[in-house]
Amino acid sequence: MAKCDVCGKGVAFGIKLSHSHRRTNRPFKPNVQKVRAVVDGTPCRVHACTRCLRSGKVERAARVIKQVDMAEEVVTGMQEIAADNVVADESELVVEAVAEPVPVEAVEAAGGNASL
Repeated sequence: MAKCDVCGKGVAFGIKLSHSHRRTNRPFKPNVQKVRAVVDGTPCRVHACTRCLRSGKVERAARVIKQVDMAEEVVTGMQEIAADNVVADESELVVEAVAEPVPVEAVEAAGGNASL
């Protein structure tokens, strides 16, 4: 049976106890999975128990690649937004006119709600 490469957990032995109290030896095997993880900056296959995977002691290789791809997409997206927001000169700036508030009487006459 495989052993966890991270914490060293392996097979432990104990005693199975039946209803009639017959005692027999049995192994307690850890839930060890073979996963692709990053070790010294390179992805490789390691045996890791599910407790190490759950607690974050193992850096999964697929997640690292996915995070790098997502980070590159975010950077390129931010660069595109920054390029769109660049104003060549002040003559391109447009100031929008603010509409005046509508009187309550006009809203009530139109059949709208007066609390708006």
